[in-house]
Formats: sequence, C-alpha cells, structure tokens
Amino acid sequence: MDTKDLFDTLAAEEQPPTAVDVRRAVAAGRATRRRRRTALAAGGLAVCLAGTFTWHGLEGQVRGDRTATVVHDAPDKDTLPASGVSPLSHAYYDWCGEKWSPGKGSAFAGRDCVQWRVVTRDGRTYRMPEAAGVYLDQTAANYMNTAAPLEITPDGRRVAYYSAKDEKFAVRDLASGQIWLSPQTVSHEEMVKNAPIVVLSPDGRFLVLNGRLRAVVDMETGRVTDVPQGWQPMSVAEGGSRVIVTNDRSRYGLLEDGEVRPFSGALEESLSRLAPDGRTVAYLDGGASSTDEYRPDDTVVTLDATTGKALRRVKFRDAPKGFRPWRIGSWRGPTEVVVTAVVTDRPRWERKPTEPARTGETAYAIDVTTGKVRKLGTYTFRGWSGSVVIPGT
Repeated sequence: MDTKDLFDTLAAEEQPPTAVDVRRAVAAGRATRRRRRTALAAGGLAVCLAGTFTWHGLEGQVRGDRTATVVHDAPDKDTLPASGVSPLSHAYYDWCGEKWSPGKGSAFAGRDCVQWRVVTRDGRTYRMPEAAGVYLDQTAANYMNTAAPLEITPDGRRVAYYSAKDEKFAVRDLASGQIWLSPQTVSHEEMVKNAPIVVLSPDGRFLVLNGRLRAVVDMETGRVTDVPQGWQPMSVAEGGSRVIVTNDRSRYGLLEDGEVRPFSGALEESLSRLAPDGRTVAYLDGGASSTDEYRPDDTVVTLDATTGKALRRVKFRDAPKGFRPWRIGSWRGPTEVVVTAVVTDRPRWERKPTEPARTGETAYAIDVTTGKVRKLGTYTFRGWSGSVVIPGT
C-alpha cells in the first residue's frame, strides 16, 4: 500500500490519520523510495497532529545541557497583538479539540477555534485570525489538504502565512508588527485545490513559493526571482542568492544567478534547508535494501550544494531508543541540523473510544560531523486531529 492508498482508505473509513498512521505512511513512502514526492515534508499529513495543547520543552530555551520546560494546558483567548510579540515556540490548530472527518469541515464554520494559534517561548498563546486556517470547504478529492500553510523562522521572530483578506502570502515581523505582502495574488479556491507550500529563509526576508507560482520573493523589496521551467524551489539561503530546487525526475539542483546546476545523480530523499555557510545540505538515509521493506534512517549525509557531491556519511550516535526521524529542516549553527520524530500514544484499541490520542513531534539536533543526537524539545497534545508547526521545519 502506498501513501495515497493508505489515506484514501482512512478517508473512506472517516478516520482522520493519527501519528500511528503517519508512521505507516512514512514506511510506505520510504518503501517506494519516493518520500520527498509525498505530502509528508510539505505538511500534507498535518491531520495527524492535534488537540488540547500540553507543551514540554521549548526550542531555543536551552540552559547549558538542560532544556527548559514550560507546560501550557489551555490556550488564551487573546488575538495576536499588533506588535511587541516575543519569539514563537510553535504554532498549531486543533479543530476545536473535537472529532473531525475529512471533507466535513462545514460544521465548524464561524468558530474562532479553527484558526491558527501561535505560542510564544514564554508560554503565551494567541489566535492569529489574519492567517487563513483550516479549509472548511474541503472535499473528498482534496482531503489531505487540511489547512493553509504557516511557516516560522528558526529564531521564531517572523511568521509567513496566507492572508485570505488580501489573497496574498504575507510575512509578519512579530516584534515590530510590520507586514509584507507578496506581489502574487492567489485565490482561496487555488489554495484549497493545489495546496501550495511556503518556506522562509533563515532571516525571514525571502519567501519560497512552489506550484504554479514557482518563485522566490524578496518580501522587503518585492523583487521576484522566477525559477526556470521544470524546476520547483524547495528552500533559500540567507541573503536569497542560492535556492535549492528539484524536478520530477528525482534530481536536485542549485539555482544561482538565474541558472540551475543539477546535482550529480538522482536523490530520492528529503533535503534539509541550506546550512549557514550557504552551500551545505543534509539528508537522512537508512541504507540500501534488497526488498521494499522500510528501513529506519540511521545515518546523516551531507552534500555540497554547489557540486551536488557527498561530503560525509555519519552514523547516528547517542540516539534514543526507537529513534525514527521523519522530517529534516533548518540548522542550529554550522554543524547541527534539526529533525523531528513523531510522538505516539497508546494504539486506538488500548484507549477508550472517547479518549483522544496524545501525539505530536519531538525535535532533535544531529551533529553532521559526529552523528551525535540531542533532544531539543517535545510538543505534544491530546486531540483528534490538527497540526503543529515547529520553527524552521
């Protein structure tokens, strides 16, 4: 069963995917060696992550070898202030903490609780009504496209989202309150149908738009860099001069000065964002398999994006038992790349029918020179469906 078959089956059963289903989906995607072609990396499986939020461990609040812990049991009713907001820990939506079936969102119309919520590192939770949230007009044909995208810079200071009022993508600086709008207009209907994703540069100045738009936008000047036909942008380096692109033939490339230099050979794995040096990228690998059986990743591989050639392969070290990262994102300094792993609760048959799952994601940093794995924080909650966004992933 491939990823699409899995979720078609779940939709027919009117069962929103849980984190357990996501693990099955990842296995299916890896078995066909097409993981980066699925909606996993783009957040299309966001319906697995949801609920009344309990938050343990904040990215960016590390004290020596210890991770600061804040528990936030219930969201505040406040709307995001116009300015003066401290850096974000994460964002989430939870379908009001209620049961939801794909394609049946109209029952939630007019309710504030379907909006994105952002959580600051000091534990404040705000509704963000200007950011389009869940799609209430979702259909059976696009049930994996649950909500409009939202992206947070690694430092938590800027957030990108789709402004339904303006029909444009927006980037907001949380401290100053300044908002920049992309020059491209995108209708709500196109958002629901095509599920475009957005990716920010580490400083939040450049916005990657994929799909029909196929561009990188300097949000502070409005300058648009179009991506050549046949390629899709995936991430952009600080300063915006280098862009990682991909095509439908399992090839990655580096877009610079208007030209794409393809990597040497095909690569069917999800790449990290560009490292602070502007040239290093990483991916996770489980090794070759003579069968279609899924093999957990146990190695981090780095590439030079200017040549596409491998720099080093390093086995994980000091990883927790059962470590199975499923997503790779930004960097925490020159040698550590951030990955996340799905958190799962007891299986459905071991819980009461009325008891939602405890699920979410745990963020880790992997040192690409030594393979050492260290935990950054865990973001868990109880609920039936929804999504969480961690900065830079």
